[in-house]
Amino acid sequence: MKIIDRYVAARFLVNFVLLGAALYVFGVSVDVVIQASRFLDAADTAVAAGRYGSRAFAFVMMVLDFHGPRIFQFFQFMLGFVSIGAMGFAVSQMHRNRELTALMASGVKLRRLAFVLLISAFFLQCLQFVNQEFILPNLAARLVRDHSGLKYDTVSQFPIPLTRDGHGTLIQARSFDPALNTATGLVAIERDEKGNALRRISAASATWNAQDKKWILKDGSYIEPLKPGDATQQKAAFSTQLDQLDSDLSPELILSRRYRLYGPMLSTSQVFELMSRGGDNQNQGVRLLTARFIGPIANLLVLAATIPFFLRREPCNMLIQSVRAAAFSIPAMIGAAIMLLVPTEGLSIPVTAAIPFALLLPFAAYRLTELRS
Repeated sequence: MKIIDRYVAARFLVNFVLLGAALYVFGVSVDVVIQASRFLDAADTAVAAGRYGSRAFAFVMMVLDFHGPRIFQFFQFMLGFVSIGAMGFAVSQMHRNRELTALMASGVKLRRLAFVLLISAFFLQCLQFVNQEFILPNLAARLVRDHSGLKYDTVSQFPIPLTRDGHGTLIQARSFDPALNTATGLVAIERDEKGNALRRISAASATWNAQDKKWILKDGSYIEPLKPGDATQQKAAFSTQLDQLDSDLSPELILSRRYRLYGPMLSTSQVFELMSRGGDNQNQGVRLLTARFIGPIANLLVLAATIPFFLRREPCNMLIQSVRAAAFSIPAMIGAAIMLLVPTEGLSIPVTAAIPFALLLPFAAYRLTELRS
């Protein structure tokens, strides 16, 4: 039985790698054709800077530099769909070679094969957890950049609109460079609990200090509003120098608010840090954590409910079964993702996340118990 288990698991994993690679290469090819001019411009810039000797080689390196890290993002988002496809191909190959007939003739139940397929998919979900916690957080800043950032090897600079941090301070900047974690033309207004301005802080630039969790100001100063009895000329003529700004508005939070794809690529510890800042950050963090832990379970349940479409005792048309499986699994996967990630009016985040789990669990159990083996 262990030999059979290893054979089925190996066939499933090989099909997963082949199918995932085919889909990934297809997506990269389409993007390279559409964005060829941007890749060529980036290659010309790299050659002019002396990084590469030829334009053709620089073009290939720009494609690898842009799309290479995205294989981990593709694995994170497409694991459920590719797992179902790999399962379908693996079982269809066994049907074609009459291997299922030989197994059933030897007394092996088809539920045993379904169990092996689920264990193999669970192994891939464990790899997804490793990818989520240790790989994607280090690549997040590169993965959210668009094609305009190819020349600069980082996310393009962008202005920071008026943003409220966890202390109630309003912060804005003329531009923010994610590569250097530096904001240019920073202006901050510190407020009290009632929203009244306490002082206005300005700086030519501000660099984030990750260790102390502060913004280090360059040419920073602040001006306090006038109070009853203050000398107007004294307050208007002088400002006080300031070297740092205490704020929890970190570069990770700035990027997560600007790019919707940045939040799902944060590690669990970073999400908890995001939640500690309260307000909308807490709701966003709860939604990310819910999707992170319920999402893999939903993937396994959809896979379990889809297996009986292919793992059948009698010979059947696999093309028809594939259409039926796609008609069920694709809406189920998309619906579960929507329930986990999209806010729903009138329902709390945990209740919304529990809906796909509550629907899929009994249906998957029913499908597996009704499997004729």
